[in-house]
Amino acid sequence: MKADELKKKIIAYIDNAEPELLNKLSDVIENYQKTKAVAYTIEGKPLTKGEYEQELKIAKNEIKKGKFTSQEDLEKEAET
Repeated sequence: MKADELKKKIIAYIDNAEPELLNKLSDVIENYQKTKAVAYTIEGKPLTKGEYEQELKIAKNEIKKGKFTSQEDLEKEAET
């Protein structure tokens, strides 16, 4: 089934759904959103939104502590 057809079919279900089904659908969608990959590490590991936000927090703390390499230092490293 093509995506457009599937969307129409799901919308028809939703239009006629009882609250119990709508709650279950909402739970499924929320769970999917929480667990789908939104980014990847340099090793290729997928990260969920929560994991990505945690990685950003760690990176920001490292920057505040001065734990980073400047562009100039990277260029010097690349020359050797």
